[in-house]
Amino acid sequence: MSNMSRMSRITGLFLASLASALFVLAIASVGSICDNAPCEEAINVSAGENFTIELQSNSASSGYEWWTQFDTEYLNLESSFEQAGKAKPGWVGVPGKKVFIFNSKKPGSTEAIMLLVRPWEDGDVAEKKIYPVNIY
Repeated sequence: MSNMSRMSRITGLFLASLASALFVLAIASVGSICDNAPCEEAINVSAGENFTIELQSNSASSGYEWWTQFDTEYLNLESSFEQAGKAKPGWVGVPGKKVFIFNSKKPGSTEAIMLLVRPWEDGDVAEKKIYPVNIY
């Protein structure tokens, strides 16, 4: 492995570790449910079913990314992906969507917390959305 490859790998690992640490700090700064942000409409789902949360995103041009926190006892993140917005040729910075697909594991009440952050910054949360989830 060349020195450049090693340096790139070390830099990548460092940035991933830093992003993880900042995410933990951002989560820790979040108070009790719905005190700093209004709750979104509750999601009602049967145990074993999937549900989707879609959020407007412009991560490619703004650097902000949607991250999520949830109780793994009740929810599993099946997938997440960026969905490009419709743009004419030559347009840049067109907003798209960040799509999160969750699976509900067992009956109970929980929430999916969505945080809009710039991972390399100091952990400040630009926007927070709280989705109460009722699993039947």
